[in-house]
Amino acid sequence: MKQLILFFLFSILSSCLFSQTVSTLVPVNVGDDMHFAADGYIYSSHYGGNHFRKINPSTGEVDTILTINDNTIGAIEMDADLNIYTCSYDFGWVGKFNAGDNSITNITTGLSGPAGIVHDSAGNLFVATNQNHSIIKIYPNGTKETWLLGTPLFWPTGITIDNSDNLYVSNMFSGQIIRITPDKQATVLTTLPAIADQVPDVAYLIWSNERLFVCHFGNHVIYEVNPENGDSEIIAGTGAAGNMDGPALSATFQNPTGIVASPTGDTLFVTDGAAPNQLLRMIVLNTVSGQKEINALGFVLNQLFPNPVYDQLILDFSLEQPTRFSFQITDVSGKVHSFQKEKMFQAGQHKLDFELKELPSGQFILTVQAENFLRSFSFLKT
Repeated sequence: MKQLILFFLFSILSSCLFSQTVSTLVPVNVGDDMHFAADGYIYSSHYGGNHFRKINPSTGEVDTILTINDNTIGAIEMDADLNIYTCSYDFGWVGKFNAGDNSITNITTGLSGPAGIVHDSAGNLFVATNQNHSIIKIYPNGTKETWLLGTPLFWPTGITIDNSDNLYVSNMFSGQIIRITPDKQATVLTTLPAIADQVPDVAYLIWSNERLFVCHFGNHVIYEVNPENGDSEIIAGTGAAGNMDGPALSATFQNPTGIVASPTGDTLFVTDGAAPNQLLRMIVLNTVSGQKEINALGFVLNQLFPNPVYDQLILDFSLEQPTRFSFQITDVSGKVHSFQKEKMFQAGQHKLDFELKELPSGQFILTVQAENFLRSFSFLKT
């Protein structure tokens, strides 16, 4: 298995490292949600579909491994033994794929819109049910419990987990990313803003190598979010809908939905495009990093201080080229509290003051935006 993984990673890197950072691996019909399995293959499912697919990440070859009569399959999750778990959004069940008889056996029923599924280190399944704003925990013996209900969950859809069993959940219609500790402490990690008049829809997300990556369905971009402080940055996509390959911040996506990472965390795979003809796109992260400073205008955050802040927040940053920025402060619900219209900044060092005396206490997000560039930083107002 290790030889297979090393082989396809070498193939990916050798073909993309010195050319383009975003490429199309499979040109049609791969589905919505995905899981990168222990056997070195990507497995995908399609919301409301009747197929599971197995994808070779080095060749793009696709095999259909399940076809059932009803269009009921939703999200997909797999364990180390290659058991496949799925859920039905429309019919409210969670089930396990029986490879021998080409069927799915229900594990539990009666859920309200199960949309995302993940398992922890003990083999428990966690299901994001967005119609009743909850996380359901299903134990290996099939027992289920409502593990978390209500605020800050709001139409939770995507769900992923880190090595310490912290959950990260995307609130689809608010743009919020929620962090939930194993003792059920839930906080809003960040709120990803909408670009222009786009809706703030976020889809699936993945934790990989201490990094969190999120598909912003409405903005047509891929975000990287710091799982510790919520700082966010667009790493791929221009915000315009399309399917153009190329350098990460010049490539285009159309409603990216599913996302997984390779075992080493070097490469992201994204399902992208209008159903049922989603493409499988590939982002090589080391080349993204190589392009980041060039395509992000040479923007460098030197310091955001003081944090926590009482009355005056200072943004200390530098630029490599003249850029026109706008600045927005929102709370974690997405409500705008302050907006500064576009202002031109020359190349060099800059310090910008924000007067916050009238801002209530709480967690807030400062968003810095220019054409094809957006970064967000969290701060606490006391």
